[in-house]
Amino acid sequence: MLELVDRLEPAVPAGVEVLVLSDRGLWSPRLWRRLRRAGWHPLMRIRPDAVFQPAGGMRLPARRLVPGPGHAWMGRGAAFWDRKLKGTLVAAWAEGQEEPWLVLTSHAAGDAGAAWYGMRMWIEVGFRALKSFGWRWEQTRRTDPERVARHWLVLSVATLYAVGCGTRVEDEGEGEGLPPPPRQGPGRRRTVSVFRLGVSLVLGRLAAGRQAWGRVWLGPEPWPDPPQGMSLTIHSPP
Repeated sequence: MLELVDRLEPAVPAGVEVLVLSDRGLWSPRLWRRLRRAGWHPLMRIRPDAVFQPAGGMRLPARRLVPGPGHAWMGRGAAFWDRKLKGTLVAAWAEGQEEPWLVLTSHAAGDAGAAWYGMRMWIEVGFRALKSFGWRWEQTRRTDPERVARHWLVLSVATLYAVGCGTRVEDEGEGEGLPPPPRQGPGRRRTVSVFRLGVSLVLGRLAAGRQAWGRVWLGPEPWPDPPQGMSLTIHSPP
């Protein structure tokens, strides 16, 4: 993982805000420190038995900061692993879940969203696009690592282009072939993913003997909001 960050850092333009989401199996103080050196923001899920000390408060099990489903807590402090690690804890317990999300980030309390970690679910959608939902990777017979790497590079570029085409399909009525302004408010609800829209568009144009689009874009979505009715406490001592 550290090597991956080393390879990616030079390719990310300065000034771009980067969030790195990791599940609790990849929680690591070394990874945290490496991401911070790159100027990126970790958003790391930590173990359910994690201990946290809010600024100006006492150490306690992090999950005790939320009384139950429908509540979220956010505040600066220190998480304890092999050593103390300062950051902002986001503890969010959604209705219907067995336990809260415990997420440590470098954002200031109040700047991070209680629902941001939910973006990790996009990873699962990405797997579907690479497999049964899109490129059928599971049907390949490749075993050589170098061939697999080249194949994945092609699939990555194809996925990016398909999503760009799907985004343009959604926005066609808004900008005469030009990217619309950033969207405000809650994200749109879709019945068809931008990936599927893009794949259908490309296949349709090629079947009709027309060229694929040369100008596409990726439209940023608004940050996700917490579930309606969730009570949020922001710990902000003087």
